[in-house]
Amino acid sequence: MHGSSSQINTQATEAEGRSSLLRMVLESIVSLAIAVILFRTFQAEGYMISTGSMAPSLLGYHKQVVCPRCEFSFTYGVAYDDSVSNNRFQAHNHSHGEALHQAGQYATCPNCSTHSIDLTNVPRNEGDQLLVFKHAYYLKGPERWDVAVFQNPTKPTQAYVKRIVGLPGESIQVKDGDLYINGKIERKDLKTQRAVRLLVYDHHYQPEDDDFFQPRWTPVENEDDTDSHDSHSWTSHGDQFVFDATKGDPLNTSARTQWSWVKYQHWMREGGHYFTPVALKEWPEEIERPEPVFGRVQYDELKKQLSCKGAMPAEDCHRYLDQTENEEFRYAMALLYEKSHVAPVMDHYAYNSGLENQESTPIHDFMFECDLNVISGEGEFAIELFDGHHRFRNLINFKQGQVSLYIDDQKKAVRTGKLRGEFRSQVATVEMSLMDRQVLLAINGQLVYQPLLYGVSPKLRAEIREPVRFGTNAGRLKLTNLKLYRDIHYTRGKALHGVDEPYQLDEQSYFVLGDNSPVSLDSRSWSEGNVDHKYLLGKPFLVHLPSRQGEVKIGDHVGHLRIPDFTRIRYIH
Repeated sequence: MHGSSSQINTQATEAEGRSSLLRMVLESIVSLAIAVILFRTFQAEGYMISTGSMAPSLLGYHKQVVCPRCEFSFTYGVAYDDSVSNNRFQAHNHSHGEALHQAGQYATCPNCSTHSIDLTNVPRNEGDQLLVFKHAYYLKGPERWDVAVFQNPTKPTQAYVKRIVGLPGESIQVKDGDLYINGKIERKDLKTQRAVRLLVYDHHYQPEDDDFFQPRWTPVENEDDTDSHDSHSWTSHGDQFVFDATKGDPLNTSARTQWSWVKYQHWMREGGHYFTPVALKEWPEEIERPEPVFGRVQYDELKKQLSCKGAMPAEDCHRYLDQTENEEFRYAMALLYEKSHVAPVMDHYAYNSGLENQESTPIHDFMFECDLNVISGEGEFAIELFDGHHRFRNLINFKQGQVSLYIDDQKKAVRTGKLRGEFRSQVATVEMSLMDRQVLLAINGQLVYQPLLYGVSPKLRAEIREPVRFGTNAGRLKLTNLKLYRDIHYTRGKALHGVDEPYQLDEQSYFVLGDNSPVSLDSRSWSEGNVDHKYLLGKPFLVHLPSRQGEVKIGDHVGHLRIPDFTRIRYIH
């Protein structure tokens, strides 16, 4: 009896334990579900982006493309920004959308300018999914440059995401690619610059086994070099540049004070809508003149100028050279060929299909970033940026532990700052930016001096084909992770509001713009340019639950399956 009773009690205890565990699991699931419901109801909610108006900051439906030449990975939008279609703002043009869809079969690498990358077999990914803090603007009002989610006033079920640029009571205008608030240019701080900057070139990704490609970062001759055999210069090792003054002639003291530079030139493989001119006194009689307007190569009799649209193909150059022995013409044509492949940096978005970029304009606002390893800081290191009018040079003196900023050929520094001690003991990330008529320099994320603000000149700025260079005159240095970025260049859109003249906001409204300005439909183009405060849904703070298309092979059949893409999880700035 006792044995049977003990066995029965044991079985009852085990059954009760299983029941308790099951109950605990069920209660946990129910509690989690309730917590999620409450969290979504009162705190946060998820939204998925379907369009490219905020790209590349936030992605709509897109394809992840890897360049076959330089292996740089970039995103390419597969749908036109029709987030405001069929509503009070603007109707969608279906024929134009079909043309864009057809044009969207090929992409251009933004890093090495390789054209006609076939996208036929590249799978489509869904847009970024945003986690939005719904009550953010009940606790604190929106700030400029906030990314915000808001309702379409006529269709509350539609939610848009844009960047707030104009605050209540302000006068807003987009002019020459920049944002003006109450008649003054609005300057972004370093954090905002990082959030909106667009990559122009990453030196880590260089085409291999490509004899035609010309490096965009190239060492140049010393400015005051009289004996090149005794001077020191930068050497390139893969994706890094090294300067070592100890390898020269120790008796040649003059070489120790000579500056050695590396410059960036925006070399293009093909295409482009820019023009490159060279001087030519006359067109040879034995060669048929090119068709006016339509030909790639043109000759202006009045200006005595030979010009080319975009990068001249090698076959075009050889075709002209083979037709004459005229030395002056042959020299001009060969020079034009070389110069035409160094292009001005333009307002180009690799995300877009290309049809949106036919009216590309030259860019003047840049940021240069690198990792600097000071092995032996016996001299000075300089970074120089050009904005089309002025050259701004940051000069770092390692012995004095000081940074000085100079403009053009002026001998007196306009800004100075002290180096921190850790700069000499470890690799430092250096950032110099020239955006919104403002000069910033940061080392390891900290500004070295107060930003330099300067005004707008009435003169037109020159196209920039060589926006940045760096150099040194002594010591041992190594630069890695070289990257060149550009600022957003705000376009006209439909220019209904805040473009040709300032747009005045009332005390409850905001002016919003998309980061992908060429395709974004926003306050510039809507029938009503303002977004009332009551339509704000919240502030997105996280890209969560992203996915990508994973490849699945079954025999000869290749399919795709959505899998998590943890590289896209990020906080939103």
